[in-house]
Amino acid sequence: MPRHAQSKKDHELVTRLKSRDPQAAGVLFDRYGKLLYSVIIRAVGTPATAEDLVHETFLRVWNRIHTFDEAHGNLEAWLITVARNRAFDYRWSLSGSEMSGASTDSLDQPGWFASARETSDRQARQAAVREALEALNREQREVVELTHLQGMTQTEIAEKLQRPLDTIKGLVRSALRNLRAATMTYKTQ
Repeated sequence: MPRHAQSKKDHELVTRLKSRDPQAAGVLFDRYGKLLYSVIIRAVGTPATAEDLVHETFLRVWNRIHTFDEAHGNLEAWLITVARNRAFDYRWSLSGSEMSGASTDSLDQPGWFASARETSDRQARQAAVREALEALNREQREVVELTHLQGMTQTEIAEKLQRPLDTIKGLVRSALRNLRAATMTYKTQ
């Protein structure tokens, strides 16, 4: 299908999604489900996890479609960004935890998640991430939120904030470096 025709179909679909048409969600899934699955499976490697993350991605898109601006990018690129960020968030949430080395067999065991220590570790990680985010300066926090919560690309952020793309790239790099440093401090404690 020519790019122009796809773009027109996507525009119509976005309009329907923004008007909260539930059938449009099914069309979106049919049109982009396989693509997003392929993006996510490469990042997480486990089919069941990838399927869950695809569904979470579509739920996130449904809940945040109002933030999508066609003037700043196409739907497919935005969906891929949201899916990639969801996969990275998932992987990041596992890094350094006992769960990161777990096999899928151990995840089927009832009670595996019930451990008080795991709950405590998770809460401590969440607190460390919150503290790390709060420690970022306003500009760094803003680009992290736009990138990871709203699924915007760095180019879209540059246009939205009316800042040079290199400045946005630098802010993202420094924010991620600061977040890594803060979470590495947590891991060594």
